[in-house]
Amino acid sequence: MNSVRTANPTRTPRNLWGRLLALLVPVAILGVTLKLVRIHAFFPSAGVQETAAKVSSDVAFGGAWLLLWTLACLYTRGRLRTITFYTAHVATMVVGLFAALNHEYVLHTGNPLTWPTLVGAARQGEELEALIGSQVSNGLVGLLIGVVVGVIALPLILGPFISRLLRPNPRTRVKTASVTGLILLLIASGWSAPTASAAFSLAPPMQLAITPVRTANAYPRELATASEIPTPETTRLVDRGGDHRNVVIITLESQRSAMTLQDVKRPVTPVIDELATRSIRPERGYSVLPHTSKALTAIHCGIAPPLDSANSEADPASLPAKCLPTLLAEQGYATSFFQSATERFERRRSTARNFGFRDFKAVDQMKSTGFHRANYFGYEDDIMLGPERTWLEKNGDEPFMLSMLTVTGHHDYALKGYPRIDFVDNPLLNNYLNGIHYQDRFVGKVIDMFKELGLYENTVFVVVGDHGEGFGEHRVFQHDDTIYEEGIRIPLFIHDPSNEGQLIDAPANQLAVLPTVIDLLGFDLESDTAYRPSLVSDLAQGPLVSTCYARGRCTATIDGDMKLIHHFGDRRDEVFNLALDPHETTDLVGQTDQVWLAEMRDTALRWYLDTENSYAAFRSR
Repeated sequence: MNSVRTANPTRTPRNLWGRLLALLVPVAILGVTLKLVRIHAFFPSAGVQETAAKVSSDVAFGGAWLLLWTLACLYTRGRLRTITFYTAHVATMVVGLFAALNHEYVLHTGNPLTWPTLVGAARQGEELEALIGSQVSNGLVGLLIGVVVGVIALPLILGPFISRLLRPNPRTRVKTASVTGLILLLIASGWSAPTASAAFSLAPPMQLAITPVRTANAYPRELATASEIPTPETTRLVDRGGDHRNVVIITLESQRSAMTLQDVKRPVTPVIDELATRSIRPERGYSVLPHTSKALTAIHCGIAPPLDSANSEADPASLPAKCLPTLLAEQGYATSFFQSATERFERRRSTARNFGFRDFKAVDQMKSTGFHRANYFGYEDDIMLGPERTWLEKNGDEPFMLSMLTVTGHHDYALKGYPRIDFVDNPLLNNYLNGIHYQDRFVGKVIDMFKELGLYENTVFVVVGDHGEGFGEHRVFQHDDTIYEEGIRIPLFIHDPSNEGQLIDAPANQLAVLPTVIDLLGFDLESDTAYRPSLVSDLAQGPLVSTCYARGRCTATIDGDMKLIHHFGDRRDEVFNLALDPHETTDLVGQTDQVWLAEMRDTALRWYLDTENSYAAFRSR
């Protein structure tokens, strides 16, 4: 009788230990190598000691990852060992791919990938495809392919050779000592030097794991004040009499204040600069939160936006205040919102509806013939001028509110069809400045259009940035978590043709727009909600708070000329005197009164908690 040889289900894979080392060691080396590349990119003058401090977490994590799966295989038998062995492959594949994606993300933004970032990206759906298409480099594609091929092929190719080099029984050699070593390495991988940013220094998987813990403990609940449920229905405008003038809000995408620029070869925003001199303007203007939908909420509603990454301002009945379009519609105003970006990006149509706009038109409903794409989700802003003129010709006989959002200044700064002006030597920054210069011309075209239509004298114009944009001035790029002046200082002024202009000797933020517009239009604002004072009221704006998009990442408190940046333990806080040091090059935290530091830090934390509590109370009623 012929015997049939059957596979032994409890048999472990051949050359297991050699294959395990060939799997785990290259990924550990990859993590260290990528960190060294980032250190060279962001800290090119780093010495041996600084480099060692910044790479130590990656070295420790690589060792811990190796020991973890070695021990897992040592302490298992048969089928369970086989399952553990192949689980190590899957887990290592995930770690390697995440290391590659995090590397590219850090190089582009200066910030690590975190859970909120990943969840927010997943929510964006279709918009994410265009973003990825504009960001994925050949280097990243090669890196991702290399990780996949390496995890699959290296253990099979090198495993037998490495197994022959190992002693027959590694279990007795490493089992006892490895448990202690694993614990010590895990502790070491969660450590970063006090002088270094933990967000930069920690190994990406450790950063991903630690971020939720840091976020959960970022805001001490005892700082929150008792908050009542908001009652937006009590808010109304009281007419002081007189003619109802029109209002136009021009929100400039990614437009940092020209005062934050250094060493430009020619003026970037001559139209705005000149117009501001004849306008009501604070000494410095600030974004509340450097993210477009959040900034639009602050501008149009006069309240802090929802401090989440879920774009909840687009959810029905989500805003605990009547916004300016609603208030003016109650007084008989026609209202409309235009944007040169696609409407699906951050559900802008729903957000505009929540603000109270009757009409909404995105680039999807505009004829694009003859216009150039500005970036991965919009066209050059001039595409709005024709549809806006049509709307004005239809609605200009009655008071109206017209709001528009540009897109040309947004990443990836890819506007074509216009000769590049040489503003700076940095190619990426120069592309951005060309987009900002275009938006400056657009503001001039809007003003000219109103003059041509005979509407200029009877209209109040708000010109405001949603946020700024970083280009590595403080090793941070783009805007969401750029808390320095290049990220949050914006153009902010109100041009009233009947007013000669006024410089307010204090900073102000986007929350001042709504009360100031209402004041200039001849209304009084009655509400149970506390709003910022009008810029023409002579009342102090008080300390201003700006916060990063990521919860518990960073926040700034501006008190006159002094600015405190709180980093939530990622590294020590920073203090700058903006009057003497507008580009934030000299940190004064060691010379600053500790009582003031604590007061300003608590001001920002309390503001954040009170905002969260207010939204939670309103949405749960």
